[in-house]
Amino acid sequence: MSEAITLTVPFERPYHGVVRLVLGGLAARLDVPYEALEDVQLAVETILANDAYAAGDRVNVEVEVDGSTLAISVGPLKHDALAADLDAFDAAEGVGLGRLLATVMGEHEVEARDGQGWLRMRKPLATREAPA
Repeated sequence: MSEAITLTVPFERPYHGVVRLVLGGLAARLDVPYEALEDVQLAVETILANDAYAAGDRVNVEVEVDGSTLAISVGPLKHDALAADLDAFDAAEGVGLGRLLATVMGEHEVEARDGQGWLRMRKPLATREAPA
């Protein structure tokens, strides 16, 4: 098992750019493919953009690479609001949160930590082939 890197920021829109910047820097350092980075940033920004998920004035974003899998956890979040949106389908948009996360991240689940909801997402990373 690898160590997790945790970023704690206020659950406010001006700090979304900080999260995006840190994710980008970690991805570059860990040699994460650009396409995977875009998927991760979209998933995390989608969660942070919804004020209904805020369980407090701060949010943590944890990043962990274990072998060929990138794991991202975001929390604490309001479990009920997040779980409802993961199961909902937006007919106007043609996609719900659960479908979006399944498409861009692969696996996702809501887990409980200290009575709060956390969204844990896992993204398989494609291995880069060395140039011939």
